Formats: sequence, C-alpha cells, structure tokens
Amino acid sequence: MHKRMEHRTLNTRRMIRVTLALVAAAALATAFRTTDGLASVQVAPDVREILARAESTYNALSSLRAHFTQTIEVPLLERTRTGSGVWYQKGRGRFKMEFEDPVGDVIVADGTYIWLYYPTTNPGQVIRSTIEARTTGAHMVDLQGRIFEDAKTIYDAVYLLEEVVTDRPAHLIELTPREASPYRRVRIWVDAENYLVRKFEIIEENETVRTVELGRLEPDAPIPDWYFQFDPPPNVDLFQG
Repeated sequence: MHKRMEHRTLNTRRMIRVTLALVAAAALATAFRTTDGLASVQVAPDVREILARAESTYNALSSLRAHFTQTIEVPLLERTRTGSGVWYQKGRGRFKMEFEDPVGDVIVADGTYIWLYYPTTNPGQVIRSTIEARTTGAHMVDLQGRIFEDAKTIYDAVYLLEEVVTDRPAHLIELTPREASPYRRVRIWVDAENYLVRKFEIIEENETVRTVELGRLEPDAPIPDWYFQFDPPPNVDLFQG
C-alpha cells in the first residue's frame, strides 16, 4: 500500500515537471515567434553597420533640405531656447539654418565664413567666424559629418531601441566618448529605412543640451550656391568670432 502511494506521488511530480516545462517552452516560442510561424531569437541590430550605412548615405548626398525644430537647454543659466525653420546643407562647407520662429534669425556658412545673426535678441550685431573643421557649438558647419567621423574614432556606440520620429521608424544610438571630447554624450536617431538622420541630441561639457529634429527631408534638393551668401544689414556691428 505504502509503495503504491509513493509510486503515484512520484508520477504526479513527474507530470507536474513535464507540464511546467511544456508551458515554459510554449511561452518562449510565442515570445519569439515570427510572422511565418517559426520561432527565432531577436537580436539587436549591429550598431556599427547602422552607423556605416548612415554615414555612407550622408556622404552620397549632394544637398539636403529639411524642416527643423531645435531646443537648447542651458542648465547653468536655467534657460531654454526653442526655434524652428528650414535647414539647408550643400557639401561640407555650405550650411544654413533659416529660422521661422524666431523669425529673422539665421546661421549661414558660405564655404569660407560662418555668419550668426540673431536680430530678435541682438539686432545690432553680426558674428563672423572662419570655418574650422574642429569647431563646436553654434559655429559648427558639418555637424552630422563630425558625428559620424568621431563615432569611428573616439566614441563607444550602443544600440538602444527603435522608436518613431516624425512618423518614421528610427534606430536610436547612443555615443559616449572614451577619450577627450567636447561632448559628454551624443544620441542620434537614424531612419530605419533610408538611413537619413532624423534627430540628434548633444550634451556639451557645460551640460548644455542641444536637440534637433528634422522632418520633411528632401535629399539632393536643388539649392543654388548663392543661397548661402550673407550680406550684413546696414548699421550693424561686425564681430569676429
């Protein structure tokens, strides 16, 4: 009698273990089941491959026109500035941010100089600086090119997730420096289909955070060179940056 009860108890325990194993296997298969009904393990995309394709796409552009929104947060001053407008780029030396809000503000790089004119805050002055490859901040011309170049040399790259930016799926990648850098951290959102940059966020050494989101991108848009010329308005002071 005792042996029969012990035997039934052992059989019951085996059935419970088998049942639990089957439930776990079913749950695992469901979690990783693909559209064709086959189970597969989801692996994060190769972050270096995404960066390489994004850089190749960017380098192949003859020009780029887009609408932008920008936010600059300055914790030291407890100040936040926002703006929006049209972003123009042609090659590595010609660049323009034409603000529609605040209307009239403009940043222009003509191939030799970069001009900063903010009539909404400093109507009586224009700042002109020589374009330099390693310039940072508002004086930087080829921001995306700089990010891609540094990503290969001084940044560690981590794939975070895929999320929607301006109604497009995008890969979010975080870059952190492993040596001296003007930035504490850079995040870029790369379009998951055409590999154009949709958004970037830069944290500078002084904790200033600059976020730019690009929408309505027009790769290889026809933009004449004269559009990047800037003539200072009369009766303004010209400062060398």
